[in-house]
Amino acid sequence: MSNTPDPLAEFTATIIDDPDKINAIARDVTKPPVPMMPSLPADTVTLPGGFLDQDGRLHTEVRIREINGSDEEAMARELRSPTVNVPKVVDLILKRCVLGVGDLESTPRLLGQMLTGDRAALMLAIRVLTFGNDWEVPDFPCRECGKTFGCIVELDSSIEIKKMDNPMVQDIEVTLRNGHLALVHMLTGDVQLEMVGDGNRTGPEEATIAIDRSIRSLDGNPVMGHIAQKMSMADRRKIIEAMADGQPGPRMEEVMVTCTECGREAGYQISLVDLFR
Repeated sequence: MSNTPDPLAEFTATIIDDPDKINAIARDVTKPPVPMMPSLPADTVTLPGGFLDQDGRLHTEVRIREINGSDEEAMARELRSPTVNVPKVVDLILKRCVLGVGDLESTPRLLGQMLTGDRAALMLAIRVLTFGNDWEVPDFPCRECGKTFGCIVELDSSIEIKKMDNPMVQDIEVTLRNGHLALVHMLTGDVQLEMVGDGNRTGPEEATIAIDRSIRSLDGNPVMGHIAQKMSMADRRKIIEAMADGQPGPRMEEVMVTCTECGREAGYQISLVDLFR
């Protein structure tokens, strides 16, 4: 007699004679799998400046993803306003589409501390990842001949990206009148959002906030309290201009476009949100 164990010895079967249960089991077995949307494309981009963390480490590699339907709906609610708040739209998209900065997790606090030029570069990179490099404009106004023309703008070749020579230094020395020297930090996202507020502030009011939030010292002495309103108009302008000139990132005020009607090339100022319309 064989000692080989019977593989069916412990097998038990349940007989089901209920037609409804049999049909339900058959449906479960043959039911197709639930379709799953694949993960959206992601990419890693290099900042033209860089994020300096509290330990003095510079982070330049940022992981981003493309814009999805939920992001599009949120952005559309902001864009339908007659006076679009561009920094607010940029902030909204970055909070949704930036996955990480270097080895740090992306948080609203971190994103707010980034330079405005780096934030603009990320917004541009997210746009290219989502829609591609070409920006199709059906009715571009030519400033040379006055006609309207359609064109396709190649974003990588039409928009200059300024890089920082030394991203470890993000404070700017500004020589004021009478030889005074101001040390000013480059504009960050948080300060920019505070400047524009709800969009109803005047240019001088925005400048006051930018200077008060960004000035580090005057003639080597730490600045305590608010000083911007006491400064001369000329000195205020010098500081604001220096903060703008020192920023890395896309130069959106100098986008080069060639008119298909007259053949002449000219530089145009374009808003970041124009690229998403």
